[in-house]
Amino acid sequence: METEKEVCGEITVFLSLILTCICALMGGLFESARAAGSGWYMQMALNSSLDSLMSCYHREIWDKYRIFVLECADKERLAAEMEPQMETYLAAAPFYPVSGGKVQIEAMDEITGHKGDFFAKEVTDYMKVGVWTLESEESELPEMEKRMTEARAVHGIAEGYQENGRKVLRLEESIEAIGACLQKQEKHLEEMEAAVRQADGSSFFQSAESLEKELKQIPGLVAAYEKQADRLAKELQGSEQGAQEAQPDLEEGSWGMVQEEMRGYRSYLDADGARRQEVKKTEETAHGNEEVVAEAVRKGKEIQDYIDDWEPDDEDDELDEEALWAPVLTITAGFQKDGRFRVPAVRDKKKMNVLEAVSRLSGTDLLSLCVPAGTVISENWISTAAFPSALYAGGESGKRGTTGDVWTAGLERALLDAYAAHFFTRFGQEKTGSVHYEQEYLLQGNASERENLKRTVNELLAVREAVNLAALYADSEKRSEAEALALAITGLAGITPITAAASFFIMTVWAFAESVADVKVLLAGGKIPFFKQPGEWQISLSALTEKGASIFLETGTDLSLKNGTDDRGLDYQDWLKLFFLIQGKSRFCYRMMDMIQNRISEKEPGFRMDQCQYGVSVSYAAQGTLIPLRRTSQKEY
Repeated sequence: METEKEVCGEITVFLSLILTCICALMGGLFESARAAGSGWYMQMALNSSLDSLMSCYHREIWDKYRIFVLECADKERLAAEMEPQMETYLAAAPFYPVSGGKVQIEAMDEITGHKGDFFAKEVTDYMKVGVWTLESEESELPEMEKRMTEARAVHGIAEGYQENGRKVLRLEESIEAIGACLQKQEKHLEEMEAAVRQADGSSFFQSAESLEKELKQIPGLVAAYEKQADRLAKELQGSEQGAQEAQPDLEEGSWGMVQEEMRGYRSYLDADGARRQEVKKTEETAHGNEEVVAEAVRKGKEIQDYIDDWEPDDEDDELDEEALWAPVLTITAGFQKDGRFRVPAVRDKKKMNVLEAVSRLSGTDLLSLCVPAGTVISENWISTAAFPSALYAGGESGKRGTTGDVWTAGLERALLDAYAAHFFTRFGQEKTGSVHYEQEYLLQGNASERENLKRTVNELLAVREAVNLAALYADSEKRSEAEALALAITGLAGITPITAAASFFIMTVWAFAESVADVKVLLAGGKIPFFKQPGEWQISLSALTEKGASIFLETGTDLSLKNGTDDRGLDYQDWLKLFFLIQGKSRFCYRMMDMIQNRISEKEPGFRMDQCQYGVSVSYAAQGTLIPLRRTSQKEY
């Protein structure tokens, strides 16, 4: 019987164990790779699904305004739209099995969020790649903004001083009452002296009584003047305070002009000033003259009593009454005649009234006067309750200079201005949609179309008035013309403050009248340069004082045709862009979204910009082969 041989199996066992370990390792690596691949594939599927979702942007908004938004405010709805796409992607890769997956919308960034920054980014991204030619270099924008800000500040100051100048002249007219009283005093004094020479006691006492009444009126007239002057001084102090607050916005030349006006008004209204002292002296003189008249009356009564009691010693005796009354003339000779205020403060009242009538038009509704004849102004009203500016800007919070309301760069500002000018309508363009003056709404934000246009025109008038006023100050010839007219109107060559106040008042009225002619040119489609040369002025001072407000009917039309192709000037659209520069970023962006919402809702009732998304963040959680998986994705336009 053959015995079994023992065989050594160590190598076989070793190799078997090694092979088992290698297979286990390979299997583990394979499953690990598949698990990792499942995560990466799920991330890719999530990104692709979100891309597909974001591709469903609002076509109408893109076609009209070239911005992307996803219209959906419901997270569950978005998640439901993404889940079939995720299932399709995952079903196409059975090698990476996942189960129990769920899409969850983590966050949605509304286009109206972040103080309008999302909207601004979309606009600038489009404008950067679009074929646009910016009319101004980026480096010029700060200077242009400074000019507009300064013009606004100068107008505010000039408006206050214009009113002060009008009141100074009215205050001077109150002195005419004192002058009239002084003239009556001289008249009664002459009547008294004539009665003395004629030894007419009855007429003497009657005239003396009238003179005393006039003398007693002086303190009341002086007190009324001082009260009015003090009130005006307080108003002037308010104007000075406003000017001081606006100083940071003014160039050195403009601030020098303001300071010059301050000094003139202050010297006139100062309690220790020459004019106030002259008025005060009138009261002092009146007190002295009262004593003179009282003494003359006392002496006259003595003489009259003597005459009444005199009895002749014989029939031939005659009483020389004229000689008896002669001492009274010696007393009345001490009466101080005050001739300071005989000349009227406003000598040429006709021209002054014409200028005042024109000046009072400033700040009123001049829209009908400025638009071309035959223009039909839109009277439409806009429903603003659901506008983004009403919901998010918080009304006043969108004003320039508030927190978060910062322009990140001059280029951003230029691109937003160019976008607004291109995509939104304005006065003078073909009317489309329910809102005809969209750009004017961007500036004013009022529900009334007419009010938006009116306020824009008034702001344009204000800026043009300030620029024209600065031009008048710089033009020595025109300034001398205004000073000559002021001197002719007041007739007070020796009272510099009054003439200076009248001169400034005349220049402000002249600048305002020229601004009306300028705006008429712009609204008719013409151009006006920012700073006009002396020969480009449309209204002469002589014509203004002669025709008054009727001159506006004759100006604006011809120049609009002449300057219509003048490349040196700025047209109405250019001026609107300048106003865009000084708007707050948030307010400006929100109002653009207002107009987009209004236009789209005409075809899609109920459309709202706050239901449109700029970006979406999603997550997807599922059970992988070995472990739970969760991936996130975020997309922005």
